[in-house]
Amino acid sequence: MAGVRWHKNDRTPHLVGILQHGPFLRAFPIVIVVVWLVLFLCIRIMTDPPPASSEVGPFVLTVFVFLAIFLPWIVFLEAFGTQVVLSPESIQMHSFWRGTRPMRWEDVESIHYSLWRSGFVVKGHGRKFTLYDDLRGLALFAEAINGRVRPEKWAKASTQLRSLLPKGPYD
Repeated sequence: MAGVRWHKNDRTPHLVGILQHGPFLRAFPIVIVVVWLVLFLCIRIMTDPPPASSEVGPFVLTVFVFLAIFLPWIVFLEAFGTQVVLSPESIQMHSFWRGTRPMRWEDVESIHYSLWRSGFVVKGHGRKFTLYDDLRGLALFAEAINGRVRPEKWAKASTQLRSLLPKGPYD
């Protein structure tokens, strides 16, 4: 499974898995930059010679540069800088924006699914983080909480969690 790394070496025998964003979010910033560059070149070619300077021109150029360069970098940093590490003892969210936020399984107070956030919201010990739907390997999360978090704490997300697991012979 792409995006899920299994560590079977002796140095990390405690690791269950690492969840990362899928290929769509990882390719999105690259596609956006290419589209913006093509759009910019088309506008530049169609408006030759350049329009006379006006007060609107610098503002439009500033907005264009912001959208073309800054926003794809935000998505790029999110896509490549975020991962969730599952271990038998804890869950850790590694984010470019917020650093590493660990939470032991026994500190989990609740797990629910948020349609608004499109992911599982894990709350506990004064912390909260979201495991978004596009993370590769969410089935590992569903397996990891089984036996580590009491069922009443993830009851609100039980339908979504069970849908991640493979169907057994008694389902």
